Amino acid sequence: MTKLNYFAVTATAILLVACRKSENAYQVKALNVTTETVRAGATPAEKHYVGKVEEESSTPVSFTGMGTVTKVYVQEGQFVTKGQLIAEMDPTQCESALLGAKAAYNQALDAQERMKILHESQSISDIDWIDIQTKVSQAQSSYQMAGKALADCKLKAPCSGIIGKKQMESGMTALPSQPVCTILNISTVKVKVSVPEKEIALFNPTAGKHKGVAITADAIGGKTFNSTYFVRNVEGDPLTHTYDVRFTVHNPESELLPGMVVYVTTETDDSHTEMTVPVRSVQQSADGNKFVWLDKNGKAHRQTIETGQVQGDRICIVSGLAEGDKVIVEGYQKVSQGSEVK
Repeated sequence: MTKLNYFAVTATAILLVACRKSENAYQVKALNVTTETVRAGATPAEKHYVGKVEEESSTPVSFTGMGTVTKVYVQEGQFVTKGQLIAEMDPTQCESALLGAKAAYNQALDAQERMKILHESQSISDIDWIDIQTKVSQAQSSYQMAGKALADCKLKAPCSGIIGKKQMESGMTALPSQPVCTILNISTVKVKVSVPEKEIALFNPTAGKHKGVAITADAIGGKTFNSTYFVRNVEGDPLTHTYDVRFTVHNPESELLPGMVVYVTTETDDSHTEMTVPVRSVQQSADGNKFVWLDKNGKAHRQTIETGQVQGDRICIVSGLAEGDKVIVEGYQKVSQGSEVK
């Protein structure tokens, strides 16, 4: 055998061995996946809304007179009880007015005592006696008003609650009825949602379709509150064609705060039959279409679908699937069209 023939035979043998190894290396095994068989079932109808928390009541607290604020004792978010000192105003002017009113009252009392002796001896007429009694009453009234004005220099909480927005600080000039702060009652709060006019019938107390709501607040770890009592407006917004509905929620631990965004879910009696699949199994292609992977006779098949509302961790299927289809719910990330699956 010539050297040339020897090298040709050797190269052919090496090539055959390499091909066998390559075939073994690229032999694909069936991929392990988890599937869920599609079934249609009765699903309660749910409506979802975005709501905003409101306080049960808001009480502005203000001085009755004008003066310089010397001290504000509360901070925003602080809980106060009825009668607690909120702020103080410079009492100098009110103290002077009280001293003047007291002197005038004492003078009127002294004059009344002197005139009483004259009236009893009939030295003065009844008209003069009535006139002096009237002056005493007027002086007494002025004295009492001056005393109240001095007491009002100390602003006290008219009710218990949480301090909302604080609008006055030490050194500012207070005007009558100008709020120093607001006191919010949040032991019970209201959740306001805007309901489209085509769905407002769900919140008719006499219709019997409303079953209460579940209110979820992501700001406090997704905690859920329940409510069955609501009040709806009878006049809708002419621009958005929505009606405001307010749900009453007990809030004993003051977890729900005014302005907090919550999610409101209500269930009605209008249940219907539909198919659902886990949300995680639905994917979206580059063209925007949604699809799932199916197990069809041991082969992965990409199926385009149309979806509806999300219900927790599942999503409704409007079209694209039939009962009995096997949807791949785990392991779909590693499959492709025609992949062998088991």
